[in-house]
Amino acid sequence: MSRAVNLISLVVVLGVLVLLGQAFGLYDVPVLHHLRVLLPLGQTLQVAVEATPDAPTPTVAARPLASSRAPVATNACTTAAPRFVHGTAALKAGIGAAMGEPVDCERVVDAAGNTEQRTTTGLAYYRAHSNIAAFTCWDHWALMPEGIVHWTGDDLEPPPGSEPTRSNE
Repeated sequence: MSRAVNLISLVVVLGVLVLLGQAFGLYDVPVLHHLRVLLPLGQTLQVAVEATPDAPTPTVAARPLASSRAPVATNACTTAAPRFVHGTAALKAGIGAAMGEPVDCERVVDAAGNTEQRTTTGLAYYRAHSNIAAFTCWDHWALMPEGIVHWTGDDLEPPPGSEPTRSNE
């Protein structure tokens, strides 16, 4: 009888630890995605994770009170609706049609944090060490603090002395 009580206690403790770890984002157990953990004052926390192998980061959204039907806005790129986000979105606004439309979502390509995103006319990319969002279709454009620069050649980053160009070139 005491073995059964010990086993039940162990299962309960492990269950609580799993739920707490899931709620605080320490790990992801897909079966628990639809469970809601009650927080003080009747608020709930729901963790939403996109299960794509090349998704840059999961999105965690805090929901309003359970009785509220207010939607939670998100600007995440999805495989069903690819879009430019962050620096590539600002670069697209400056370059215009030459950059095309996104074919897929931005994905991390190496341990340094560099990313790539295919477009209908070329490739958008982010260079983490220099914090530069750029685009190439054999010509190159990059979003720099002084504006958008344009260059040709094999360099992945703007050559020294690159001058800002007009937007929507």
